[in-house]
Amino acid sequence: MLWFGKKKKKREEEARRAAEEARKAEEAKKAEEARKAEEAKKAEEAKKAEEAKKAEEAKKAEEAAEPAVETARVKGKFEIKRTSDGRYMFNVRAGNTQIIASSQIYSSMAACKNGIASVGANAPVAAIEDQTLQTINEEKCPKFQIYFDKAGQYRFNLIASNGQNILSCTQGYRQKGSCKNGINSVMVNANADTEILKED
Repeated sequence: MLWFGKKKKKREEEARRAAEEARKAEEAKKAEEARKAEEAKKAEEAKKAEEAKKAEEAKKAEEAAEPAVETARVKGKFEIKRTSDGRYMFNVRAGNTQIIASSQIYSSMAACKNGIASVGANAPVAAIEDQTLQTINEEKCPKFQIYFDKAGQYRFNLIASNGQNILSCTQGYRQKGSCKNGINSVMVNANADTEILKED
């Protein structure tokens, strides 16, 4: 009887040890999985940080490559010129001589000057409607509309209070901030002087 008791006790001790070893093995497995998960998390965070860094560097490089838009220090001007078919249009030129935006074509000089006056009246009070956003907050006229062109670059139009498009930017911008600088430049130069260019 004593022998059977010792044998039973031994089996229980072996089972206890086996359970303890299994528990420790399970804990070690979980610890290893947690370590690998933490390493994977850190690697993913490092990857995202590197991607964000590269994206920021690319953004700065693109912004540096954008033509500078003079918005405050030097006053720009409106330039009226005749088109090849004898009609009229005008450009808004910033103080750094860059053409920011151009008008539609007008049948007469008087109508063209009225278009410039319309820019002067509408641009300073125009809201900005960003049509490149997933959810567009539609603004009342007058307004600047920011949109994507066929090349995927940012452009803008100036819509007068009567809903007529009176001004469009002359180039696409790779960065929205540069496009907004162009809008700001139109606002700053909305009441600039007008120069009538001589025909060649």
